[in-house]
Amino acid sequence: MQHVNSKKAQKIIKVLAKLIKEERIKQNKSQRLLADEFDIPKSMLSRLENGINEPKLISLISVCEALNIKLSSLIKKLEDECLDSFCLYEK
Repeated sequence: MQHVNSKKAQKIIKVLAKLIKEERIKQNKSQRLLADEFDIPKSMLSRLENGINEPKLISLISVCEALNIKLSSLIKKLEDECLDSFCLYEK
């Protein structure tokens, strides 16, 4: 999907990646451990944490379950951190 403002979309994806990685590190888990414990492809986790791909909702749900956090909490943190850039389209 191409967004009107792809720079804003990339910023949101990068911040989301940072938040996921911070939560995993806070829980003192490696990517490999988290992937193995919850049967998540390590490559998917790595791509999410590096902001390489626009994440699919189901991938975010899987990672949130593995990290024992609510998806809504992750999105709220994302929204708080992005503030003005959270909106992709001009109003």
